[in-house]
Amino acid sequence: MNFTPSRKNVALEGLKKASCDHDLQLYREVPDININLDEFEEWAVERLKVLQILEQLSLKGNTNNYEDFTKSVVQEIKKEGLKHMYKLIKGGIYKDYNENCDARKRDLCSHFILRLIYCKTDELRKWFINREIELFKLRWSLLSKGDKLKFLSTNNTNYSAVSEEEHQMMVDNMGSFATAGNNNEYFKVRWTQVLDLVRNRKVYLCDGFAYVIQTDVISGVCQTFRSELSQELVKCFQKFSVISEDERFGAFIKYLHQSYMGKNYSVTENTSSLSINTIDHSSKSFPLCMKRLHVVLRTEHHLKHQARQQYGLFLKGAGLPLEQALILWRSEFTKKMDADKFDKQYSYNIRHNYGKEGKKVNYTPYSCMKIIMGAVSLDEYHGCPYKHTSSQALKQLLEASNIPTQSVQEILNLSQNGHYQIACTKYFEAFNGAPPSCTAINHPNQFFEESQKLKGINNGFYNDSHMNDSSVIDDIDNTEFDQTIVDFVDKMDCD
Repeated sequence: MNFTPSRKNVALEGLKKASCDHDLQLYREVPDININLDEFEEWAVERLKVLQILEQLSLKGNTNNYEDFTKSVVQEIKKEGLKHMYKLIKGGIYKDYNENCDARKRDLCSHFILRLIYCKTDELRKWFINREIELFKLRWSLLSKGDKLKFLSTNNTNYSAVSEEEHQMMVDNMGSFATAGNNNEYFKVRWTQVLDLVRNRKVYLCDGFAYVIQTDVISGVCQTFRSELSQELVKCFQKFSVISEDERFGAFIKYLHQSYMGKNYSVTENTSSLSINTIDHSSKSFPLCMKRLHVVLRTEHHLKHQARQQYGLFLKGAGLPLEQALILWRSEFTKKMDADKFDKQYSYNIRHNYGKEGKKVNYTPYSCMKIIMGAVSLDEYHGCPYKHTSSQALKQLLEASNIPTQSVQEILNLSQNGHYQIACTKYFEAFNGAPPSCTAINHPNQFFEESQKLKGINNGFYNDSHMNDSSVIDDIDNTEFDQTIVDFVDKMDCD
């Protein structure tokens, strides 16, 4: 791919060179196409959103009925406004030829851009390969038989259609194994290309050919795709250090996998309102990462810098005004230090987070990905409990939240397998008795906002602008939060 600084649309002359004559690809050739930097970033983000939708829906256990799973994925892609991928998945429904070519170009280029981003570690490569395989299977399942034959022929897979006479021969020789129903579409290929299927006796053999049912064809093709993609990602990583130095997109390909692409929970975007008069009660709707920090602050009257950043920006995003934030932190910290020390060492940072000091930047709360990717020491409480807490400690924390035992085990399994955000989503469902309106939890403030909605609390409920400072300070002493979490934190300190 070549990059141009122009924001104008570019011609599609290089499309044919990139073998874009089919909606589905094995991505064997790097496209020789001119794209501008805006397109480079936009297309990568679009594809990443599609892959994340696949991951979230598959981990929510929606794959038992593949037809229903496919429908839910397609609906979610449409809901997110990813119209180009939606149309490709639905079979390239374009009235205009150039639109069809443009969608295929986006598909091809976005795949290779994400290769650059996800080639850096074994964990990232594994994630990318699994998601691309899922996307490939889904798109394959929605192709017509004619399109499947075209794909198999175009990509030199040596699969060919089975004629009616050959199918009848199979029925005569194998009886119920090969029925004549519409769901039993067969392809034939040299038996040496499907040794696994032969070994497991999943094919009919005749005259050196294996007759493979459609559902097993995709298995073989996916195995080829997985193997080729794995090798190409390793090659890509060998060149990554050079490619990432390009100032035009180096930072983008280094950090996109950590990026949050949802709602911006800054004060200017925030529509809810939180006050310290009700913060203890509201903390019951906090995600585990913030609930734990709230309890530690209220019981130990101190948080280290990274914990203050994580929790302070969360409260800001939840609607806590700067004046009340200063009162909250001062009331807790001055139980262990004098007010003068607090004002000199801590108040500046709080005002800075609200954009009132320094460069006056309106800082946004940490997303789940930013929290997950952060470093946490043994004696610190910030971070993601699903990643940065031991299995035993996480189990105790979940049990202290009074959620069903079955849910505790499901969450632990997801956490141990590295699906931290899906684990948080499962916790949300178990704690609130209903799933969030979104596919998965990607932001602590999203968790809080969705919890408040389920509890029927409207956004303006906590507007306490009429309060004076003294009434706020008096009310801070009302510790109305889960005592079980307090006991757990105390036990962690003893350990």
